[in-house]
Amino acid sequence: MKHFNKFLLAAGAAAILIAGCRKKEDYHFTTELAVDTRIVRLNALPDTTQIIVYAEGTWTVEPLEKTDWMTLQQSSGEGKGSIYAEVTSNEGNLPRAVKILVRAGGKSDTISLQQRGLTPQIAIADTTLQSIANGGSIKSVITTNVPLEKMTVSYRFDDPEQQNWISNASIQNGYLFMKADTSRAAAMRSGLLTLSYLDALGTTTRDSVRIHQHPGIDFTGAVMKDFTYIKQALAAGTIDENIYVEGIVISDKGHPNIAKNLNATSNKHTVDKSENAVAVYVQSMDGTMGLYIKTQTPGDNIFSFNDHVKIWLKGATLARLTNPDRVTVSGIVAPQVMQKESNTATLQPREKYIGDLTDNDLYTYVKLRDVEISVPWGAFTNINEGYTARMDCFPTHIRDIRGNGMYLLTNLDVPYRRDGNALPQGSGTIAGILVSETMDRYGGNIGKYAIRHLRREDIALQQSRENGFSNVLVEWGRFRNEFAATPTATQNPLTPETGSGRFYQSPKAGLNFTSSGISAATDFNALLQEPTTNKGAVGNGGWATKNWWNATENRGEYWMIEVSTAGISTPVSLQLDGNSDIGGPRNFTVEWASTNDAASTWNTVGTFTFQDVVNWSNTLLTQVAGTKVVNFQFPQAASGLETLYIRIRVTNKTAGTSTAVSGGSVGANSVSRIVHASIKYNK
Repeated sequence: MKHFNKFLLAAGAAAILIAGCRKKEDYHFTTELAVDTRIVRLNALPDTTQIIVYAEGTWTVEPLEKTDWMTLQQSSGEGKGSIYAEVTSNEGNLPRAVKILVRAGGKSDTISLQQRGLTPQIAIADTTLQSIANGGSIKSVITTNVPLEKMTVSYRFDDPEQQNWISNASIQNGYLFMKADTSRAAAMRSGLLTLSYLDALGTTTRDSVRIHQHPGIDFTGAVMKDFTYIKQALAAGTIDENIYVEGIVISDKGHPNIAKNLNATSNKHTVDKSENAVAVYVQSMDGTMGLYIKTQTPGDNIFSFNDHVKIWLKGATLARLTNPDRVTVSGIVAPQVMQKESNTATLQPREKYIGDLTDNDLYTYVKLRDVEISVPWGAFTNINEGYTARMDCFPTHIRDIRGNGMYLLTNLDVPYRRDGNALPQGSGTIAGILVSETMDRYGGNIGKYAIRHLRREDIALQQSRENGFSNVLVEWGRFRNEFAATPTATQNPLTPETGSGRFYQSPKAGLNFTSSGISAATDFNALLQEPTTNKGAVGNGGWATKNWWNATENRGEYWMIEVSTAGISTPVSLQLDGNSDIGGPRNFTVEWASTNDAASTWNTVGTFTFQDVVNWSNTLLTQVAGTKVVNFQFPQAASGLETLYIRIRVTNKTAGTSTAVSGGSVGANSVSRIVHASIKYNK
């Protein structure tokens, strides 16, 4: 597409007609030379523009600097003529400009040819940062598309007697770093760091952060206490003892996956992310015990991964929690950091199996051995993307070679949580911070321990199932539409995609796959990179049905799985993924038997809850914007059977309502759904 500008010159008057795809500003002419514009501004797409030259004789044109993105289609002319300039695409780049020089006789003029591109962005996450008295590195998360070398970095210091104590600004891996000198001032000193960028269009983008450096605290008499003393002997409440701890930081200021953020009390449909901003985990020097520390403000969080720190605890508040046993220390401010040094040696996590974890391992850096994702489909956060502003974290269930399981926690600000790449289906290791958290949207208690990863590389699992420790005996992953029109016993919407087996609901053992039987249900495991209109949904991702309470016999109905475990010598495990509608069954019991008749003995494996699915107009904090995954390991006796029968039975009539997590009762039209079911065994 080309855009041409026409210049009309009448005696003593001039007019400029501006084409839609470029901006033209003021023309200039003399008796020897005139141009119709001195500024041409084009959009980012490839384009060609025309500039009209008026001269009494010959004229020449040339760029004042070499460029590979702009080409002049002529270098000279005579009298009234046109300059045609062609530009390549500038999509994905910052705006750019080149000056074009026109000469005629003894006169010359300059044209600025500009091309739009990305809108420059400089956004420093913190408005205020704190530095300890002995200085050192300070950092804040920064979002920018401008390289630092293109910015103007300026410092302003409030005290004329205290100058130039902040320096060495740099940007690395999404963080703005700077260095503060050691302070010998008697009072707090402050300075302002400003980053600005003047783009090729003449627009300035800037942001600033204020840095406070506190005078040194008198730590005279402070006694170092080990982590055992802090966790077991120190009284809860305000810490009056003149003590400090020494350890290694295993969290990272500004990282989005440090802690659980809560929904705001003022508006349950928004998330308050301050908890993640103030969270710090410090482990003992030998890595065997850890503390959860909360700074008073995000600016007081000056801690980076692998920092060696000494923290004065006097005046902070200690809270003691049980089941599991752990403590939090809150109210820490930057001046309480007695020492902070960056370690250059790589910090190695301690390797453990899930079943070997203890309460002492909480808030330490661990690596889980021989683990896999229990339901390895979709992304790290299989949720309805329309609810990202209303929730904060997704728990991905993982299991290990010994049959134990827990959840891998991923906050929704993690950049790789749903980047279009499929989940790894093999086994390996997962490193991160061991935490203990509850999640109301997933039933409250999600297990004694969970793990928070800090890098995608921490999830070191093999991509292929062939490179894992388990075999899939049978797997149902979708409602098979291709068999819905004329279902048979062997080919119907509940035919497994892998292996052989039968799956049905107790009152609907026939081939009824209509809305009154077992119908298709929505799952949210689509591998989208950005939220789209389908919100990650797969329309036939699972199956749903009603009639969950047998009023005649006053008992719950059940999903039934029939599968052969003959020839299998290792324990089998069951993986389920599902939810219920509001008023649908919430509590389930998993049972197994070797026969299925009136005399059968049903053995309980465990219990679980499926949460109510979210309601957009009235979203409760206990509703799930997707599904919940559970995993059960069966005893050895369930292996080697000609037929293993598994019941996923509704335990009671308890159900949620539109206003509360409980208080309802399962009725005839209450819907529950499963979007994945599989049975595995170790190779």
